[in-house]
Amino acid sequence: MKRFFKKHWKKLVLVLVIVGVLTAGWFYGVKPLIAKIKGAVINPEDVVTVKKDKVEVLFTGSGTVTAKQDIKVTSKPSGILKAVYVKEGDYVKKGQAVGLIKPGRNEFEDYKPMPIYTEASGTVVKCVGRGDYEKPLSDKDLSLPRLGIFLEGSYDSAENATCFLRVVNMDSLLISTYVTEAQVMKLKPGMPVEITIRSLGENAPKLEGKISHVSSQSEATDWSGSSGFLVVTEIDNSDKKILLGVTAEMKVAIDKKEDVLTIPANALFEKDGKNYAFKVVGKNKTKKVEIEIGLTSDKNVEVTKGLAENDQVLTTLPYGESW
Repeated sequence: MKRFFKKHWKKLVLVLVIVGVLTAGWFYGVKPLIAKIKGAVINPEDVVTVKKDKVEVLFTGSGTVTAKQDIKVTSKPSGILKAVYVKEGDYVKKGQAVGLIKPGRNEFEDYKPMPIYTEASGTVVKCVGRGDYEKPLSDKDLSLPRLGIFLEGSYDSAENATCFLRVVNMDSLLISTYVTEAQVMKLKPGMPVEITIRSLGENAPKLEGKISHVSSQSEATDWSGSSGFLVVTEIDNSDKKILLGVTAEMKVAIDKKEDVLTIPANALFEKDGKNYAFKVVGKNKTKKVEIEIGLTSDKNVEVTKGLAENDQVLTTLPYGESW
């Protein structure tokens, strides 16, 4: 016997190694795989508890911040700009002189200079033209209009008058967005809006606003011919943290139920027009249960029949379940 082991020990060691590998493969690979295929293994992270919670259906959108009051200040007569009395960011009062214009097309026309008055109180901002974004930096007006330029007056044509500066009320701002016909039916003036300003960062506090206007007819939203209904949200900016032109994200709760039986949205399964959940009924055992649902959102689903509070359900299909 000793001579046998001495002569064949290498083969015996090899056989033992092979047996060990096969055994480990069976217990740690093949057997669990078979169990999963048969549905005999449930991952704890796939199990959730049916509980009382709220279901909230949200409208989400985004828009650009503008001022509720944005007044274009122009010169009454056409002429040459001789003086600017304010700078961007100054606060002016209604009727205050903000510039001086010398009427006429050139310096040789001898007319008495006239003040340019603002028609409202607010913060001074510069006028921005539609084509300004196309200009190189060297040609951009980084401040208010330069002295010596010619301003088209509003006496001749208010529509074509040159914008000298704008006076805005930064205390109250507006956010405009367009919605579909399905969404507009659920939005009404006075509804509270949760607002997030991207430029304030992820940790910025949520701001509150209210819908102030819901359009009663659709209109073109861009050059491509797309249409939508205009919805305007008003937001308080008395602390002056929000700047004009920034992008705002909006959330409006258009439907809500409190303290109802819920499951996560990913625990709901649909087939042939019916709704199902996979209820855990024992160790590594599940049962397909037909359920009736109420209000649904992208997070939670209201369950009105088929499950009870504290039941446990799967958020994934059981192993081996065809769907």
